[in-house]
Amino acid sequence: MSRLGQSWLALLLTTLCACSTTSQAPAPGDANNKTSALSQANQFAREGLLREAVDAYKKLIAKDPDNMVARRNLGIVLLKAGDPKGAIINLELAIKNFEQNFETNFFLAEAYRAEDKYAEAIYRYKKSLKIKPDETRALKSLAWSYFKIRFYSEAVNIATRLQKKAPNDEQALMIFARTQIKLKRESEAIATLKRGLDRASVISKPYFESVIAEAYAAQGKKQAALEMWQQALKTQPLMAGALMGVGRVLLDSGREKEAIDYLERAVRVKPKMTEGHYWLARSLQNSNPERALRYYNAFKKNSANDPEFVELVLDAKKRAASLQNRARPETNSLR
Repeated sequence: MSRLGQSWLALLLTTLCACSTTSQAPAPGDANNKTSALSQANQFAREGLLREAVDAYKKLIAKDPDNMVARRNLGIVLLKAGDPKGAIINLELAIKNFEQNFETNFFLAEAYRAEDKYAEAIYRYKKSLKIKPDETRALKSLAWSYFKIRFYSEAVNIATRLQKKAPNDEQALMIFARTQIKLKRESEAIATLKRGLDRASVISKPYFESVIAEAYAAQGKKQAALEMWQQALKTQPLMAGALMGVGRVLLDSGREKEAIDYLERAVRVKPKMTEGHYWLARSLQNSNPERALRYYNAFKKNSANDPEFVELVLDAKKRAASLQNRARPETNSLR
């Protein structure tokens, strides 16, 4: 488990431990049963038995729909179990009772971010930070949220706060550097990343190398970017971003067959990496236009509302239209 995953789980367990001693006053005859049921559900969650925890919380809520502690805990566990929609439903119902609680606001924000609902996520991250202004996890998530919607000036402000609070935190440094790249401050980003690379763990080094490669690519230093991405892949051969980066450089160099190999691997490793669909379509356009069209259409569908890919979506539409016209020669000849 990554350090971020461990800290997320630690916050989850801390929240559930706190909740096991916090409940609403039930009717006298039901007090022991409801307290016992909540404790059992919390114990399942703490042990990582998420399915059992979800079932236990749902049974408790079915008997006691107004039990907002159980509903809040259910929302948190659903988020951890990969159901952000269910998490949002339950946490939104519970938030009225926990408006001034950091964890409830934070996990609701995390659920919204998982659903790409950044406006709602940012609102809740800000609420959580009013309660705990220097909470590192919330600052990281808020910075990434601003980054995702291209509000880079605010992302770098939050990243700067993070750097001051946690100068040795690898993820905080990464957020700061990636925002610098987007602001066309590639040299500063490279210097920042190399400082982090010098002290990075073995697990983290290839991620630093991959982002340094992004900075080189943004500067037009394709060979330097290629070598750095290849270096990252020696340690972490399944890094989707590095695979895509190598594929893009090879494609730009006219080496389409080699590019296809890397880009196909990138998409297999990370199917939801929609940008990979665009570049794979580009690499297939001459050799397999039918497959290229499918990938262009998938990219358009999945990235239509993503502000990060506005230009690529427009280009994908033009290229897809061109391929569709080429696929109907008999229709064109009748015009």
